[in-house]
Amino acid sequence: MHPRALPIFFKRLLGFTALLLAAQAQAAPNVSQIINDSADSIVSVHALKWVKVKLPEQYKGVTQDPVYQVFSRMFNTDEIVPATNTEAPIVKKKNQGNGFIIANNGVIVTNYHTIVNANEIYVQLFDKRRLKATVLRTQPKQDLAILKVANNNLPALPLATDINEGEWVLALGANKNGISAGTIVSTLNSQHVQELVTDVDIDSNNSGGPLLNIKGEVLAMNSNLLKAPMGLTRHALIGKLINSKDLHAALPKTWQKLGFSASNIEEKQQKELNLADATGAWVRSITPNSIASHSGLQINDIIIALESQKVVDISDLNALGDFLAEDDSVNLSILRNGERKIIQFTVPKPNNPNDPSNLFTWKKLGLKLRPMSAAQKATVNTTAGVQITEAQNPAMAAGLQVGDFLLNLNQQDIKSIEQIEQTAKGLTSGDTVFVYVVRGAIRQFVGINITD
Repeated sequence: MHPRALPIFFKRLLGFTALLLAAQAQAAPNVSQIINDSADSIVSVHALKWVKVKLPEQYKGVTQDPVYQVFSRMFNTDEIVPATNTEAPIVKKKNQGNGFIIANNGVIVTNYHTIVNANEIYVQLFDKRRLKATVLRTQPKQDLAILKVANNNLPALPLATDINEGEWVLALGANKNGISAGTIVSTLNSQHVQELVTDVDIDSNNSGGPLLNIKGEVLAMNSNLLKAPMGLTRHALIGKLINSKDLHAALPKTWQKLGFSASNIEEKQQKELNLADATGAWVRSITPNSIASHSGLQINDIIIALESQKVVDISDLNALGDFLAEDDSVNLSILRNGERKIIQFTVPKPNNPNDPSNLFTWKKLGLKLRPMSAAQKATVNTTAGVQITEAQNPAMAAGLQVGDFLLNLNQQDIKSIEQIEQTAKGLTSGDTVFVYVVRGAIRQFVGINITD
């Protein structure tokens, strides 16, 4: 084993051993059983991108040479598409990652970076079957992609309904070397961010795979691109843990909140509306003075796309809640009297005095905070304090980061966020406040200089 691999090996070994002990202590199912039960639901994702290769004049047509093709297969995993003497060869560049099944009808979660800009996507199942996949939707900021394969009888992983800081978790991948264990350090679940932070070691062997609790339920997706301070890892929450955003369940309440109802298009309506086919969602009613009515949506409009994602039937409108939670607005492509139009749904932001963006703690200190959990307090050995969930200047200029714990403000133990808010309210330009910061093994006082 390479010397650099030893620390990672021992870290995973210790984490896995700790998880086994925790599972035994909590009388949970055997971890080996969880791994075995989950194996059939974890898949390999293969993305192919077509790239034209420019060759010098004297080498054109070389890809048709049988000797060249034999050696290219031996030493290169890319697939060569033979070209004529006058055309540049096309190389299918391969990218491979992990994924997992979250719905029996073929809904699969994987990393966005695995499939971005791919011309073809295939999913290899546990039994070595290869199925062509299409992209349902993506969330690049969370490195998340949702795929669909044409199969209605796949083994899906159960989705967790609750989450606890300090909970033991297990990260898996299609590769047997992808098993890694650890604990949940914190959760970040706001209007725009649905993530949790763990100390689990994530690499290419388990990136794109599921993060499971000791019941074998999916908490989140792994990504080797989502890093957090202090060597921690961020994970995108999946399914039932995201408020009103189950990835494969209908969301009629979301439509009611937006102020419209819709249905699938039957053959009769297709003829009456003079449609080329029966794809799309048919708008049946609009609530007066609703978001839908203010956007310009009308009865008998046919919704055919959300942003760039095609709407085949009303189940595809499930993503409306996701789009609006992430961006507060979404563009809908519609057909109205045979003419294609684009309208925008925008959810107005309420003037909430308790919104962190409206607090002096954010405006003057540049900090958004949350109370520390019991598990975090035990780890840091404190009875009070807060954790930074978002930072900007002047806090960032002082060296503070997301994930830092603040235990003391101006020689006073921090017992609540309200306490910091009251101090921040009276600050003026030129003032300095001192906070006691804990970041891993580092514990120190930091001064925040208040500016205009």
